[in-house]
Amino acid sequence: MTVDKKIIMQTKDLTIRFGGLVAVNNFNMKIEEGELIGIIGPNGAGKTTIFNMITGVYVPTSGSVDLEGKSIVGQHVSHITQKGIARTFQNIRLFKDLSVIDNIKLAAHYRTNYSLFDSIIRNKKFKNEEERIYNEAMEILKIFGLEKKSTLLAKNLPYGEQRRLEIARALATRPKLLLLDEPAAGMNPKETNDLTELIRWVRDHFKISILLIEHDMKLVMNVCERIYVVDHGEEIAMGLPKEIQNNKKVIEAYLGTSDEEAL
Repeated sequence: MTVDKKIIMQTKDLTIRFGGLVAVNNFNMKIEEGELIGIIGPNGAGKTTIFNMITGVYVPTSGSVDLEGKSIVGQHVSHITQKGIARTFQNIRLFKDLSVIDNIKLAAHYRTNYSLFDSIIRNKKFKNEEERIYNEAMEILKIFGLEKKSTLLAKNLPYGEQRRLEIARALATRPKLLLLDEPAAGMNPKETNDLTELIRWVRDHFKISILLIEHDMKLVMNVCERIYVVDHGEEIAMGLPKEIQNNKKVIEAYLGTSDEEAL
């Protein structure tokens, strides 16, 4: 007997217009608890725009985004983060002139339990919370093999470690859903292989759902359980990796050809 999993996030008829341009049109998606889902498509297909609507950067023109059955449309980015959606970016957005651990601590401050007054007088409540945040930050850095570099400035980390730090920072908010925007961008083949294993491990260890955008088809096909394909802002296919690889519409969208070996 199959037990239905809880739906973590769902979009219904998600649409956004910029002037006369329809950037995303009636996009429907659902992500269940523990799923690892991919969104792929040619450049300019609307993938990052979908991410921006889910995370509150853009307010959709119409349609809905529900997190655990409740609408988050129109809510501020910080409120959506507090409710359980975290993301990384195609272009790494660390606080590069802050230390590695301070990057993690800043993310963890979404969950602090002291007031502005507590922080001004630096009372026991403030000190206890700061100690908890520090310990949690170090624990996350250990998980990602960055604890020995905790005092380095983020900008002094190698590129691959900056990527790992960005994922670690997102996880410090304790999300239910993690959005990864082209996490393999700029990585060499070894770093990409390591990232593939890391994404699986993060999903299993933190028991979260993951949605990723990625152009590296090897990574997508190896790590994703279901894949949505968008082109010109519309879904043109959804299915298992093997189904997507053999889908003529997908191949034509990428290469303008029906050659089934294209992907």
